[in-house]
Amino acid sequence: MQDIKTDVLVVGSGIAGLSAALGVAPYGKVIVIAKDRPDICNSTLAQGGIAAAVGKGDSPEKHTQDTLIAGVGICQEKIVEILTHEAPKVIGQLVELGTCFDRTNSGELALGREGAHSLARVIHRGDDTGAAIWETLFQNLQQQKVQFLPETRAEKLIVHEGHCYGAVVRTSEGVQPIYAKSVILATGGIGEIYGRTTNSLLSTGEGLALAWKAGAILSDLEFVQFHPTALLTNENPLFLISEAVRGEGAVLVTEEEERFMPHYHPRADLAPRDVVTRAIVAEQQKGHHVYLNAKVLADGFEHRFPNIYAKIQSLGLDPRKDLIPITPAAHFFMGGIKTDSDGRTNIEGLYACGECANTGVHGANRLASNSLLEGLVFGKRIAQALAKSLREKTSDFEYLKGLAESLDSLHSDIPAAAKALDLKDARILTLQNLMWSNVGIIRDKGGMTNTYQELCQLEAEADPSEVEFLNMILVAKLITSSSLRRLESRGSHYRLDYPEVDPAWQPTHLSLRRYSA
Repeated sequence: MQDIKTDVLVVGSGIAGLSAALGVAPYGKVIVIAKDRPDICNSTLAQGGIAAAVGKGDSPEKHTQDTLIAGVGICQEKIVEILTHEAPKVIGQLVELGTCFDRTNSGELALGREGAHSLARVIHRGDDTGAAIWETLFQNLQQQKVQFLPETRAEKLIVHEGHCYGAVVRTSEGVQPIYAKSVILATGGIGEIYGRTTNSLLSTGEGLALAWKAGAILSDLEFVQFHPTALLTNENPLFLISEAVRGEGAVLVTEEEERFMPHYHPRADLAPRDVVTRAIVAEQQKGHHVYLNAKVLADGFEHRFPNIYAKIQSLGLDPRKDLIPITPAAHFFMGGIKTDSDGRTNIEGLYACGECANTGVHGANRLASNSLLEGLVFGKRIAQALAKSLREKTSDFEYLKGLAESLDSLHSDIPAAAKALDLKDARILTLQNLMWSNVGIIRDKGGMTNTYQELCQLEAEADPSEVEFLNMILVAKLITSSSLRRLESRGSHYRLDYPEVDPAWQPTHLSLRRYSA
């Protein structure tokens, strides 16, 4: 197959990747690759909305403080300030591009409230905000002649002497390199390594595996956020019931319709997500079943949350009259590929944004509705950084001449054929159950140590052609290793054997790196 060359290669087609692609498209050739169809990603599943200080009485400073409090001392304050101060501009740009957010009768943006926010600042479009933003970005990219390659999976980053020159990708036709001046990893989350998750089936953490194998630094991998209210079914992924439902007045109750969150936190049902999730587990350990009581929303439920309403109705339940069975589920990954404020990694030419990146903005516990915002803000910042570098670099790929032979040798170890990932494989179910039970909401040394050993055994028994499965094992091992190293409880990381927040750990960010590339 003929070599493909581009200025910028974006690995991943969620909102973060599209934001970067849209910003850099005027300055060079851009290719976006997606493991499946471009619209199959966590971004299009995002319900609640996007946080921004645009309401009366609100400010970026208040948004910053809420983010820092939720992050339990681990957020990078200067990075958070970039996020919150850019947020109103991002909303304005989305509106200009064509995103239709919900508005009040007076024409102002309608604002919802979610957990750990001190006031209402969540902008939304019904309960499919992520899909609305994604569609806006995608339609605008069609006009920029950005090339999309669906059903194309990155197998390995091409790194030579500390510089990333592209990626080796796999398509239905086989394996081939895509050479690029810069590569942006925007591969999303890791939810599918857990037994219960709200994430897309594609969220297996491959971006982290790619980066780690290439020598990139990964950071804060112990911080996995579990959403308190996924709809309790046997589906994979589980259907999310947005925190915005509680923002409109719904409350968590036991089977006896007794509220319990006021006993756990002053903000009750709108406490930070880690607090709510552990409270649910505590009630379950007492023998209770936990439900969401949304009867107070009455007929307004269907109007405000049409997709959630329809899903609950499909189970034979009426949220206006019935309790909604819920369960916590793996939802968002705060850790990831370590970057600076412009998305740069420690490897020249390699950038990361969105959920696979660790910008330092979320700390130990993400503030609700900051995730879409992070992808948009830092995707745009990468584009701004690349616009300058693309103007400085030659456009005819002269810098790749003479490297082709050595670069080709760097991907000679990739299997000619790869076994497709089957999420119903008994070994994958074993991995997911291990992570859910022992490296999930409640952790301790014994459970995590046993899990790490069993993951190593799964790895030893896997065939080299099972690349995606091996990547899942690798990511699970890295998360488990980091979780074992943090000897305290903080935010989403809770250990029975170290149940308290330890001030000595507050400035500590645990990093992992394979080798110097």
